[in-house]
Amino acid sequence: MIDFIFRANDVVSSFPTNEKWSLQQLSELTDTSIPHLLQYLNEGLDKEVDIGTHVSCSEVFEAINLLQKRYRAQIEERERREKMEREAAISAYGRVMRKVASLQAQKIWEQAFKTLCYFVGEYDDKLPAEYLTTLCSDIIRMGIRAKASIQEISRWLEKGVSVAMSHHSQEGVAEALDFIDAYGEFFLNEDSGKGPLLLGNILAAIEEPSARFELWENYKALIDQLYPPRNS
Repeated sequence: MIDFIFRANDVVSSFPTNEKWSLQQLSELTDTSIPHLLQYLNEGLDKEVDIGTHVSCSEVFEAINLLQKRYRAQIEERERREKMEREAAISAYGRVMRKVASLQAQKIWEQAFKTLCYFVGEYDDKLPAEYLTTLCSDIIRMGIRAKASIQEISRWLEKGVSVAMSHHSQEGVAEALDFIDAYGEFFLNEDSGKGPLLLGNILAAIEEPSARFELWENYKALIDQLYPPRNS
């Protein structure tokens, strides 16, 4: 229940109030199973919601507001715990970046790459999104220097794009497009020949959100830049 309240708040805050979703769509957006979703909406809206119902953004807000009042104590406890974990993660971030700066100065790229990968694996769910985006960019740069496999590097490009997209907003999609733009040329020109396919998969995942958040022209411009049309 508490997880749903937090996720739903993040998701619906960026959508128009008249936006409507099927339960399947809302389930995917909030990472909540349909049986649990039905339970939470029934309780939050104080009415029977069935599997075929389409709910509007305003209805989800209504449900969240009621659930927030009902579960205020649990929500406040969760927020206190998350604040402490976030502060500890940010402190650890400062320490690991000092270590990585030393490794960079010594040009020990592989150890710098592995140190950052391990750090994100440990603190992924506790760091603010802007820290994660920066870390993904740093990891890609360290990975390139360390001559890591293109599969490893692509995992961090995908991660950076995913973090930006998690905002479910036009700004988040724009950030994801910029992130791809920063490293797209490397993927197209790397030696193994696998980069273009890996990059194409990431681009395909962002196509629909780009159109939905009215950034189709930006997406198309990026595609044209990475894959210039050949003169006939």
